[in-house]
Amino acid sequence: MDLETFIVTVYCEIDDFIQNHYPARRLRQRGPLPQLSDSEVITMEIVGEYLGLNTEKAIYQYFDRHWRSFFPNLPDRSNFVRQCANLWAVKRVLFERFQNPVGSAIQIVDSMPLEVCRFVRAKRARLFRGVAAYGKWFGQTIYGFKLHLKITQTGMIKGFDLTEANPSDIRVLPQLLEGSYSHWVLGDKGYRSKPLSAELLEQQNIVLHTPARIDEKAPDLIDHALHKQLTGIRRLIETINGQLEQHFHIKTIWARDLWHLISRIIRKILTHTYCVWLNLKLNRKPLHLKSLVC
Repeated sequence: MDLETFIVTVYCEIDDFIQNHYPARRLRQRGPLPQLSDSEVITMEIVGEYLGLNTEKAIYQYFDRHWRSFFPNLPDRSNFVRQCANLWAVKRVLFERFQNPVGSAIQIVDSMPLEVCRFVRAKRARLFRGVAAYGKWFGQTIYGFKLHLKITQTGMIKGFDLTEANPSDIRVLPQLLEGSYSHWVLGDKGYRSKPLSAELLEQQNIVLHTPARIDEKAPDLIDHALHKQLTGIRRLIETINGQLEQHFHIKTIWARDLWHLISRIIRKILTHTYCVWLNLKLNRKPLHLKSLVC
């Protein structure tokens, strides 16, 4: 589809949902309503993120320059940025709405680092002081956060969690899998834990499969063909991580506080999820995002 059709399609989907679930006065108990509707704001965010615009400023300037006729009530930039941040909870519910219909018997988990700054500058950094933490990533010390993801076999993001950089993946996994039952969950060696595997199997009927570590004397026995197949499926999350990093610039932290950082992350994940959902609706390959708009 062309860009104009994409903008209209996104707006119609978002506006139908918000009109049904979030009437304006339910979100705002008092004060004047904003000139730009919430549906228009979220539409601009999703389309802007898809186009690779990494900041609210870039999104605002793009639509102000090229699509004023579509958004005639565009306010000044500071009000637009504030409205974007205030809608983070609505975007979280929208994310759940678009990923809910897509189920899978296999889910994949992984994490990625979000560095506030380079390690040599961490002691002098003022941003996120008292919130960010030191952690390890492939033997390197980082300062910042970790983004934990859960996806389906089709590439649809089903859940995510933002933590400090120091908790291990094993500690975060039960929270990430909360509400999941009767699934295979695939992870890398960082999720290898026999006690956790036994707990998930007993309480949630979840089979946690991870590669065996080299130093294990008695690794789990599994058919070689099945192991190879599961390993191939698990690598799908590396594609998702690559799209979030390279196309949506999720590792670039422009926010100056946790509230705006969470809002940015939700916007990027919502955009990815919506594009996968739209591809599935159009009977396209779900992760062919770049060719969605011609």
